[in-house]
Amino acid sequence: MGMDTDTDTDDIDAGRLLLRPVSRDVALALLDGRRPAGLSFAAGYPSEFSLETMQIAAGPSAARGFGPFFMVRKADEAVIGELGAMFDPDRGTAHVGYTVVQPSWGRGYATEAVRALLAHLRTRPGVRRVLAETLTGHTASRRVMEKAGMTPAGERVTQMDGRTVSLVVYELASVG
Repeated sequence: MGMDTDTDTDDIDAGRLLLRPVSRDVALALLDGRRPAGLSFAAGYPSEFSLETMQIAAGPSAARGFGPFFMVRKADEAVIGELGAMFDPDRGTAHVGYTVVQPSWGRGYATEAVRALLAHLRTRPGVRRVLAETLTGHTASRRVMEKAGMTPAGERVTQMDGRTVSLVVYELASVG
């Protein structure tokens, strides 16, 4: 990779996975219920969160270089989930989110993908802070963030699907 920081078309190596940018055309195809050419999907794909992610990828506000990315398992080239970051340039904050389809849980894929995304975000101009959050009781997601190098930075209460939930906020210790 040269000095070009606009690496939206480049895959990111994430150990057993490749993080492959989701194009607008692929997102629209998935939202239309079509299977894009050249992609295979793991059991359980797409999840409800995957379809929400495709809405973002299909929209005009996707920040280049921040995803979303498909998590593509190298062993069989199957998509097992997505991850990416929403970027607030005014605050210099990237907010990470990810999902892995249930049949692929518990194998360390999310940790590898989040680590690779965090390393990628450190190279993005203007990123001064990286955050992620999960339900307070979601211990598997909390372990992923901690193994990827994030630390708890507080909690917040919010409304989600019509109910009040408690979230723990994680922060990447050092960026830049």
